[in-house]
Amino acid sequence: MKNRTVLKYHSIAGLIAGLFLFLMGISGAILVFQHDIEDNLWKEYIEVRESGSLQIDRGIQTVQKQYPDWDTRLIHFQQGEALIFNLRKPQERLFVFVHPTSGEIIKEINELTTFTRWLLKFHYSLQAGPVGRIIVFCVGLLFLFSLLSGVYLYRKSFFKTLMFRTGITRNSRRSFYSSLHRTVGTWALIFNLLLVVTGTFLSYSVVAAGLNPPPAPKTPVISASVEDFLGKIEKEYPFFEATYVRLPVTASGEVRAFGFYEDDPFYTSEFGNIISADPVSGEILKVSRIKEGNLQEKLSNVLLPLHFGNYGGIWTKILYCLTGLSGPFLSITGFLLWRKKKKVIRKK
Repeated sequence: MKNRTVLKYHSIAGLIAGLFLFLMGISGAILVFQHDIEDNLWKEYIEVRESGSLQIDRGIQTVQKQYPDWDTRLIHFQQGEALIFNLRKPQERLFVFVHPTSGEIIKEINELTTFTRWLLKFHYSLQAGPVGRIIVFCVGLLFLFSLLSGVYLYRKSFFKTLMFRTGITRNSRRSFYSSLHRTVGTWALIFNLLLVVTGTFLSYSVVAAGLNPPPAPKTPVISASVEDFLGKIEKEYPFFEATYVRLPVTASGEVRAFGFYEDDPFYTSEFGNIISADPVSGEILKVSRIKEGNLQEKLSNVLLPLHFGNYGGIWTKILYCLTGLSGPFLSITGFLLWRKKKKVIRKK
């Protein structure tokens, strides 16, 4: 295929997706620090001055009494800090902070009004419901095509750019924008491919979930002790660290603990390993390890950590943030190149 033809479609794809890439790139760059932002914003609710031993069962009893028929998830249970519950209904989301000893409710926050969670929803749906989710998925496909076509267009100068053998050209504005576009696109290529591939698959799952929403939860009041359940896990599976507990949403459901094994790869999601228990007796029923899953399950498990970079420390997050900003930068320089080209054509 001729370079001119590829360039034409590369430009069209970039122009169509440009505005959305700008918005998604900026929001994604911020969301890399989502948990750091939330820890800071919620510091006054998380830190508890006076606390004894962790009373998880008492906290669960309070929440189930005050919020019946919510999909209940215990997302934070560290000694000396408030218990944090994430409660869900089809159109509602709450964060509930509970005192770790007394079980009293400290604070209730509407998740959909918090900055980071609003931004997260914007990132995957543009806050436009099912239509927005489909748009984001299509934009991901266009960005993927734009990256691959860009690789084809700059294939001869790719390694030269990586080796700093081609610099920024300042002969004209158009050559300046073009060299910037090529340099940033080349250096950010691997991470952008990682972001767009994982993001497109995540977006597809979001679209599919939106087209088939779950029924309203009818959460039963559990009689089993979650504290005892976590104690059994610690004793029988000492190399497993539980990080997230989900209560059953139906009478026939199970209490499930999610977390990590010590030998899990660093990019593993906490939702890949599950230990399930009977909500009445507390007996452990099933243990599922992502290492023993099939290829599709393993690939699905790594999408979230690899997309948001939450498997690493601050330098990993900074790298992801800069890569996320490269998308908006490429959109801007691509638009400027297109506008300069149109001006040249008009003069002729």
